[in-house]
Amino acid sequence: MAEQLTRLFKDCWRQAKIPEEWRKGVIVKLPKKGVSECGNWRGITLLSVPGKIFCMILFRRLLGAIDERLREEQAGFRSNRSCSEQIFCLRNIIEQCIEYLHPLCVNFIDFRKAFDSIHRESLWAILRMYGTPQAFVDVFRNLNSCCCVKTNAGHTGFFKITTGVRQGCILLPVLFNIALDFVMRIAIKLGKTGIS
Repeated sequence: MAEQLTRLFKDCWRQAKIPEEWRKGVIVKLPKKGVSECGNWRGITLLSVPGKIFCMILFRRLLGAIDERLREEQAGFRSNRSCSEQIFCLRNIIEQCIEYLHPLCVNFIDFRKAFDSIHRESLWAILRMYGTPQAFVDVFRNLNSCCCVKTNAGHTGFFKITTGVRQGCILLPVLFNIALDFVMRIAIKLGKTGIS
């Protein structure tokens, strides 16, 4: 089986195309903790197992090429990192501003529905700016195609997904980090930052 998958993955890579079944996902709802209200559910996408294995290979290749380019401040979704250092730095800055009577503004962003809100064409362009080969981008583009929803009455018809990246895909966190890294680089470049 491993040999067949290897051949299939190589063909997918060479042609920058993937089997139709890998493009499809089935969205199922899962309850969050708390009250059972409509907004207290989240969808996860069930994906093809061979497609997920292929994505894991892409993930490792992409991460190896991109991880060192991401800003040091980004700790989320990265191996051997935690947010402890960022929390320590923020606390240190707050304490210094209080001690020296400097004004301070801190902006916290809740990335609610973060993965659903990424503009795809911008993400593909950002990947290219970060040196990702066009073949990678083409495969990512092909992976994000269509879904159906599992309901109590059965499955809906398949529909195109036009924004965000597929929930449940292993590539999702690294793609989000790349998009966030780009936004933060632009914000820092354009704005006044630091302690003065």
